[in-house]
Amino acid sequence: MKLPKVPQRTTTGFVFPMIERTLKECFTVRQFGLEEVAKVREFFGAEQPECTFCGSPEVKRWDHLLPISKVGDTVLGNMVPACAQCDDSKQDKPFEEWMTSDAKYSPKSLGVKDIGQRIKRMKAYIQHFGYVPRSLEDRLNKHELERLRIIRLKLLDIRDDIEMFIKDYKARTT
Repeated sequence: MKLPKVPQRTTTGFVFPMIERTLKECFTVRQFGLEEVAKVREFFGAEQPECTFCGSPEVKRWDHLLPISKVGDTVLGNMVPACAQCDDSKQDKPFEEWMTSDAKYSPKSLGVKDIGQRIKRMKAYIQHFGYVPRSLEDRLNKHELERLRIIRLKLLDIRDDIEMFIKDYKARTT
């Protein structure tokens, strides 16, 4: 019997990037339900959904072609079916760059033969549904951008305080 991985410690290096991702996601459009899922399936034409990146039938997730960390929206033209392995490997890299890289579990490293066709199909998908990425600067007004800048500075101060507190505790207890 294979045992699960041992629990990992949650660190500030994990928590604060999640806060940043959450902030960005709050400013994106989220319109992706059953109707949109049906349109994705119709566009890609597979009776049995497959991973858009590698072709695996083990579709477990929806992946943002333009990641949330880059202010990608959860909408038609940006969401594609993906296997867990591709979704985890791609992370927040541009899909075309990742697919043609030697990264662990990228389509190229897995020996997927039709990478160029897959990339063309994804670009056609983006264009078909008219998805146009928008930066935070395009979404927020000057006052909102300044508020976000101040919040980010406060978060850096809080992170520094937490890390110092942990360091002091460890120095006292080890």
